Amino acid sequence: MPEFKYRALNSRGETVTGSLSGNDLLAVKEVIKSEGLYPVNISRDRGKIFSSNSSFLKLKREISGQALSQFCRQLSIIITSGVNILNGLKALSEQTPDKLMRSELNRTYREVQKGRTIHEAMDAPGSSIPRLLTSMVATGEASGTLDKVLRSMSDFYEREHRIKQRIQSASVYPAIMALMGVGLIIFFFNFLLPQLVTLITGSGGELPWLTRFVIGISNFTSNYFLLLSCLVLSILLYLNFYLKTDRGRLNKEKVLMKIPVLGRTLRIVATMRFSRTAHILIKSGLPLLQGLEYIKLNVNNALAEQAVDYAIEGLQRGESLAGNLDKANYFDPLAIHMFSIGEETGELEQILEEMASYYEQEADAGFNKLLSLVEPLMLVIIGAIVSIVILSVMLPMMDMVTHVKQMP
Repeated sequence: MPEFKYRALNSRGETVTGSLSGNDLLAVKEVIKSEGLYPVNISRDRGKIFSSNSSFLKLKREISGQALSQFCRQLSIIITSGVNILNGLKALSEQTPDKLMRSELNRTYREVQKGRTIHEAMDAPGSSIPRLLTSMVATGEASGTLDKVLRSMSDFYEREHRIKQRIQSASVYPAIMALMGVGLIIFFFNFLLPQLVTLITGSGGELPWLTRFVIGISNFTSNYFLLLSCLVLSILLYLNFYLKTDRGRLNKEKVLMKIPVLGRTLRIVATMRFSRTAHILIKSGLPLLQGLEYIKLNVNNALAEQAVDYAIEGLQRGESLAGNLDKANYFDPLAIHMFSIGEETGELEQILEEMASYYEQEADAGFNKLLSLVEPLMLVIIGAIVSIVILSVMLPMMDMVTHVKQMP
């Protein structure tokens, strides 16, 4: 039998690790659950990782936040209206436009038909449904408040989808400008420059140093195009792998943190995600220590995950949440201070909700400021490239005109 390693939570919220032999992931998971543990991470020594926060290459697609939000809202309405859950899941699977979500709903429908609960059906091996949502559904089923939990998760995923759209919007403009710059250089090197060199050298003219420099770059890229292409591809593949490792993700976040505006905006987004996820978990009655494991899966930031690890270790020792988050020196100091007040006054749930709303507005302002800075910066870069291209063309042309005028 293959050997599996696991990390789970016990009834006190403490992390338990170990290894088991089993035929497959589902069998191992059932054994872990039978021991009164809640599995968080199960991995096979020589197989694929069964964990949504794995540091290896992720081959599994993710369901969009918009599709998850619609699913939660629609399922909440079905439960509230008293419609049979099987009929409701079947109707959702037929009407959902997202292909991946539709596939998951079909699988969930078949599992529920076999007598499984909704969260057990959603939590099957290979499922694309986030573990945070699965855990929240389990909490809702146990407490009889599944409809309320689903409404909260619908709002949660709708806001997550909006934040991801803002991040994508902030990256689209630089990407377009970079493509334009590359296209301009390729056009110049392959079409304009060769004709210019032929014209000038044919007339006996001498090329200025700037033009010779540009020609040198053009000749180098042409002569070693295959080698350069292989080198660039190798670097990209290595970075793609390295940035998915724990160390690579951590180093990437450290670099991004040093970039003005961008670093602060990313920290605000991580603080907002932490606050919102923690609020949802506490509101639904999930123990904070257990919930921190799911918060770690959702912050999508290596430095924030490290801070959550400090908090988990601190809570296991009986220490405060805010004090251990502060040790990581990552989350916004204002948020840490407010979390501390919430713990002292017993109003942590309300403070988390208010801080999530506050940092959502701060994140929007940060993205707007980032975009307002990126646009002129990219224009300056593209303008510099265009200026060099124009000068390298105009200087020899001006020399030719001057030479013609001086001829008797």
